[in-house]
Amino acid sequence: MCGIVGSVQPKVEGVDQSLVRRMCGLITRRGPDDDGFYFGDRIGLGMRRLSIIDLHAGKQPIHNEDKTVWVVFNGEIYNYRELRRDLEKRGHRLLTASDTECLVHLYEDFGEELVSHLRGMFTFAIWDDRQKKLLLGRDRLGIKPCYYWQHKGALYFGSELKCLLAIEGLERSINLPALSDYLTFKYVPGPQTIYEGIRELPPAHIGLWSDGSFHVKRYWQLKPPSGEPRSLDYYAEGLLHELEEAVRLHLVSEVPLGAFLSGGIDSSAIVALMSRAGQGKVKTFTIGFEDGQVGVDERPFARTIATQYGTDHSEYVYEDPQRQVGDMLPAIMQSFDEPFADSSAIPNYMIAEAARKYVTVALSGTGGDELFAGYERYRGALAAERYRHIPRAVRQGLLSPLINRLPEFRAAGPWVDRLKRFTQGVDLPLPERYQRFLAAFDEDEKTQLFNKEVLNCLKRERHQATPLAMDQVPASDDPLEWMLRADLHTYLPDDELRKTDRLSMWHSLEVRVPFLDHKVVEFAAGIPAKYKLHGMTKKYVLIQALDGIIPKHILGRRKQGFSIPLSDWLRGPLRDFVRDHLSVAAISRAGYFDAAAVETLLDQHDRQTHNHEIKIWTLLVFMVWHGLYVNR
Repeated sequence: MCGIVGSVQPKVEGVDQSLVRRMCGLITRRGPDDDGFYFGDRIGLGMRRLSIIDLHAGKQPIHNEDKTVWVVFNGEIYNYRELRRDLEKRGHRLLTASDTECLVHLYEDFGEELVSHLRGMFTFAIWDDRQKKLLLGRDRLGIKPCYYWQHKGALYFGSELKCLLAIEGLERSINLPALSDYLTFKYVPGPQTIYEGIRELPPAHIGLWSDGSFHVKRYWQLKPPSGEPRSLDYYAEGLLHELEEAVRLHLVSEVPLGAFLSGGIDSSAIVALMSRAGQGKVKTFTIGFEDGQVGVDERPFARTIATQYGTDHSEYVYEDPQRQVGDMLPAIMQSFDEPFADSSAIPNYMIAEAARKYVTVALSGTGGDELFAGYERYRGALAAERYRHIPRAVRQGLLSPLINRLPEFRAAGPWVDRLKRFTQGVDLPLPERYQRFLAAFDEDEKTQLFNKEVLNCLKRERHQATPLAMDQVPASDDPLEWMLRADLHTYLPDDELRKTDRLSMWHSLEVRVPFLDHKVVEFAAGIPAKYKLHGMTKKYVLIQALDGIIPKHILGRRKQGFSIPLSDWLRGPLRDFVRDHLSVAAISRAGYFDAAAVETLLDQHDRQTHNHEIKIWTLLVFMVWHGLYVNR
């Protein structure tokens, strides 16, 4: 595990070695153990290493036998031992015991098709000195990141945005369409970034640079289910087999290894299968709240699993929200380098910080919700289909007015807001309706929020509306299957995996996600949607697969999520922090939003007439980021 950077130039001797070293130095947290560089005609490669496999001999960059192919690599290849055996049978001579070295020899044999042989999470850069070509590759699901910037035929790349922000001449101009999209999704959807000109290599894509030109193309995509459906038992047994193999492969490590444990189905499954794989006494970590604090505390459920499997369990609690969030939020923004408003970043930051004190690698249950329909919005979108059968006159004349008059009181949490969104979007087509479940601000709300100057700029750039997430994937006759594919393509890499990577690497911790082993994902894609959301039961097939492995009261509990009591904090211990960053003066100085519109949101939330927690948090995060990166 590490971070990588590089620069390739159209002219011989065009590489600025000091720049490559400076870019690499900015991601020391990703790899505090070592660094390494290769400089040749037109090329400069750099890496930071977090030593996990072949601790002593796995130094990068790594080359082939005659030093004509070089690689820097971020991630883990879980089938590397099998690949090594095959390479040696074909006559290759490997000098290390690392997974990285496999890449240069696979490239010699298969060229850009090498990615089809890899099972793991990765971003790599391979330099072919004979042909003067650079190959970038990113794993199928987007677990590991890669950003790039093109300029006058040159290409610069790095594992994080901060690497590219070190380049002199690259202006930090705000990408206004990306800002608009951020206000919808609470993250900037790839492949764009918040900065004009900087792009992200999409998941399951490779990029090929040659003679000053750079082309990106897809190498893998999920296939829709085919053939006659099988029985539920068939899918449950097959899923358990795939998960057991994936977890076993993800345990390869020469350093201490543990797991995040929330007490939900996904993390409990990972811990159970780790223990069943003979991992021994697994080190597990859970976040909770102090007694008397408002918020979901999953520690009792986590203790159930920790006790059943005899883990070495540690719990960490929130004690002083104002101080902790005020201290953490700038660090969180520095880990992302662009605004990111998923509030679960806070507990994820804390658990990564806690885990790193004891382990270098942690396994996570990330991905289970997107594969097996674990989010409430799936049920909501499908419930709307049934709700539409109620005569329109009854819905619009009686039910909608009643729901819209419901007060958004504290005890209701986000449910009243969700119910109002549900009724307001019920007559929309599914892609638009689904977007309303996801959005912090809808298009009308953004029109009220932006100031006139920004609105005029967006019009000039022909950015009429944020693209619908479901339009990013082929339509499906099955609405649930369509939503799941949309989340796998958008929300999973751009929110969940981005969050996991940045916050773990900020603490020099490698997090692995067995649910997103591509063999598991391909098997799950073939399971009929009716076995994922069965009636009102989410993750039905996963529950069947884990029956007898995880206690029934854990399998049957309602999903609560890795969340914080945001609404109460924003009008309570964080109120002064929010008011400082979202004051009329601060909003006016930034120059994007209408200060009166922001003030209205704050006042309505304080008076508890509306629950604007998501909107306020999205704006707060942007302003904290803006102060760090734009108003430096």
